[in-house]
Amino acid sequence: MAKIAKIAGRDKVMDTTKSTDCPKCSKPTRIVKRVKDRERGVPGGVYISCSACEFYEKL
Repeated sequence: MAKIAKIAGRDKVMDTTKSTDCPKCSKPTRIVKRVKDRERGVPGGVYISCSACEFYEKL
């Protein structure tokens, strides 16, 4: 008989304690880790990324 996984009832809330506001749209940004994208020519690393607009900046 298969076991049923227990699921924690925690909502995912974006951690904005270490983030700043986006210079374009002034919404909160998040710190993300990206892999290298050869198609767009974006190097991999740690970025701050805006969740509303297309802004990103390497840290």
